Amino acid sequence: MSTTIPATEKVDSGSIDWELVRRQFGGILRMELRGTLLSKRMLAVLFLAFAPVALVAVWVFTPMPQAMDGGPMDSVRIFSVFFVLYLGVSVFLSCLILFMSMFRNEIQERTLHYYYLSPVPREVVVVAKYLAGQAAALGTFIVGTAIFYLLIVSPWGLDELSRHMIRGPGFGNLTTYVGLSVLGCLGYGAIFLLAGLLIRNPVVVAIVVWAWEGLVPLLPVALKKLTITHYLQSMYPVPVAAKQFFAVFAEPTPGYLAVPGLLLVSTLLLALSCWRARAMEIKYGGED
Repeated sequence: MSTTIPATEKVDSGSIDWELVRRQFGGILRMELRGTLLSKRMLAVLFLAFAPVALVAVWVFTPMPQAMDGGPMDSVRIFSVFFVLYLGVSVFLSCLILFMSMFRNEIQERTLHYYYLSPVPREVVVVAKYLAGQAAALGTFIVGTAIFYLLIVSPWGLDELSRHMIRGPGFGNLTTYVGLSVLGCLGYGAIFLLAGLLIRNPVVVAIVVWAWEGLVPLLPVALKKLTITHYLQSMYPVPVAAKQFFAVFAEPTPGYLAVPGLLLVSTLLLALSCWRARAMEIKYGGED
């Protein structure tokens, strides 16, 4: 038996009870946040965020760093290389796991109609799901990035660490890296939320987006600006030079343009998700 839930009709904005919408949004947000935090997906996200931190902790607490020369800035240069992988693997895959499945899983499990048959604007459902996923992702990666940075610059003792953080560039670097993790979550989360509403197979989306972002060093300058990676790399406090022989170099985008640009792109993608959710029909039958 096949069941179809049609797209919603347009509603006169003057008839909207905004207080009711606010309560609906709060209720859905709490329910989605609880469901996200208690899901198996969250275990994978925690592993991706903290496995690199655990490896660094093992390195820090072995006797080997005590015999090393140099100082915290040497470790910051090492961290800058690791952070590229942290964004490109941990943040990327975590957003894929969290956001791609938010609508797709409910369609496959035939539970999304409970939202869509209720007198709740579909835009409210989309935004609540996105913010619930962001709360889980941001909470995880803000903590993960901060611990990762502090651990990797700590082998030279608390005196050197405090000097680096307070008198040196440490606090500024830490704030910037945490901010980059936040922007990565916002951007990739918006991409995969929309993809989950448009495409059934997450593997195809993951490969395409990952390949596109990974090809940034080889892309022409104009195409680099169509990637999230380009804007994030433009704001690295310790730049990481591209090593590819055929790399095409582009001027970094200033932070005062990169940050609003990423926020604008994330907002536009979220708006497209709202439009798609409002226009889509749910068909329970066949493959769905």
